[in-house]
Amino acid sequence: MPRPAEYENLIKTKAFDAVAPTPGAIVGFLRNAADYRATAEKLDSDRHLQIFTMAYEGYFQVVQAILEFYEVRTKDAGRNLAIQRVSTSLGVTTQEFAFITKAHERRNGTSYHSPFPPVSKAEATTMLDILTKYLPVAHALTGAP
Repeated sequence: MPRPAEYENLIKTKAFDAVAPTPGAIVGFLRNAADYRATAEKLDSDRHLQIFTMAYEGYFQVVQAILEFYEVRTKDAGRNLAIQRVSTSLGVTTQEFAFITKAHERRNGTSYHSPFPPVSKAEATTMLDILTKYLPVAHALTGAP
């Protein structure tokens, strides 16, 4: 299956590398995403940080599955560009995209420079809702069971 032009352009600009597919990787990434979601759903609803983090990491597993589907890997641009490109491919709304971008910035900024600031119940719920909404979209796009 041919890659969309946007992915080809990222290969040409050397932001992504074209790679051979890894057997079972798409299914594995999507299974991991589902596991993150299931774990987040089982947590006490007052565990906002943990729910948010699980949902964010689950969404990133969806991103990885789509990158694998299009047979690309990130290079120096890393996680941020991957999240942006795949979110567009999945058809996230403008509001969801803004939230995902903020979630990524928050995760990266705090993971490397400072403790994670408090997460509200609404933020945790929103991240989990995004993962729940786009996991089946990723299954449909990739054809993975």
